[in-house]
Amino acid sequence: MNQIVQPHDRLSRRVLDAEAIKALPVEDWDLLSREAVTENPAYSRQYVLAGLETIDTGARVRAVAMSDDNERLVGFFPFRLRILPPFPWPVAVGAQNIYQFAGAPLASRKCTDAVVGAWLDGIKAGAPSRFWTFSNIDLNSGFIESVRAQIGERGLGLRAVAPYRRPSLTGRAGSSEAHSAKVIKKSRVKDIERNLRRLRNIGSVGFERACEPEQVKQRIEQFLAIEQSGWKGENGTAFLSRERDATFARLAFGGEDGAKGLAVVDSLLLDGNPIAMSVNMSSGSTLFTLKCAYDENYRKFSPGLVLEYLVVEEFFKSGTFADMDASTTMDGHVIQELWDSNKPMACVIVGPDDFQLDLLAKGWNAFHNTKRRLRRPLKKLLRVFRKPFFLTYVAIAWSVSWSME
Repeated sequence: MNQIVQPHDRLSRRVLDAEAIKALPVEDWDLLSREAVTENPAYSRQYVLAGLETIDTGARVRAVAMSDDNERLVGFFPFRLRILPPFPWPVAVGAQNIYQFAGAPLASRKCTDAVVGAWLDGIKAGAPSRFWTFSNIDLNSGFIESVRAQIGERGLGLRAVAPYRRPSLTGRAGSSEAHSAKVIKKSRVKDIERNLRRLRNIGSVGFERACEPEQVKQRIEQFLAIEQSGWKGENGTAFLSRERDATFARLAFGGEDGAKGLAVVDSLLLDGNPIAMSVNMSSGSTLFTLKCAYDENYRKFSPGLVLEYLVVEEFFKSGTFADMDASTTMDGHVIQELWDSNKPMACVIVGPDDFQLDLLAKGWNAFHNTKRRLRRPLKKLLRVFRKPFFLTYVAIAWSVSWSME
């Protein structure tokens, strides 16, 4: 099971459709998720299959899969083949949905260069495409390092577009006390501790990290209810606003048949009831924070920030994870005020190193910049019109999407 793979000409490469993805060996896929050179729970079996059963039904998700000579899965590159106007050539876009937070494919750390080499050879051969894109990928990741080391000899190039910084927590301060003193502004610490005291005047305050399957499922249901009761529910963007999205959340985060899943739920409890919650996932040593929600009845106490403050304390206290990843997809998240580092993120485009690659990169940048400029005005319109025009807005946005099928 754990043999090191020989050079990439010993790997078999297959293109799988959705049904073949579902049929991948459970143990092989789970092992690959744990030993990937760049962790990505978004491409774990639990998360991908949840999407294929719900929100990604009909999305034509496929994957390039690499196996060693023992037929063990060592590479997994999900994608959708798209035309991205005005770029006229088909592009393999790293498979993602609206809940996707990371785009690094899974390549076994025991044979990273072999897996990446086999994938790059597929690009040269145009199988399934001569161009690939990956969104929300760490430019310093082991996967990207391997790509950069091998593209030149194949006449391929890499372009990083739409860059941003993603907050991360490394724990380099050594303790939560030292971290608070060195990283978090004194005014912010005082404000959070004041809100903690105010909450304690109301009732018993506690922090809980749920990891066991039944406890996680219970907390996920409570998270969904809290999210639905707030502004996301009012705007129709909460998980419970659409049945298939709610089903996706339960499958992706809730585990399966009593077996331990990848989700970890952190809660700020008041008299035993959660008033702020964070849904996280991990397939290795990094904990990714995916979704947060708080009970707006306690908004004046900033329960979300209080919870994040306690999460930092738990990070140092437990030592369970080597680092945390904020899973953000744009600059400027408030969590940066509490964490000690960040990662250089971008969309990465790989293909023949010529004018076509430059054209695709320029088009992607132009689309991203336009979307960023329109984001705030569109949010204002949604707040004004809200539900009566929400579905119309979604339909129009989808119809003019630059990355439509």
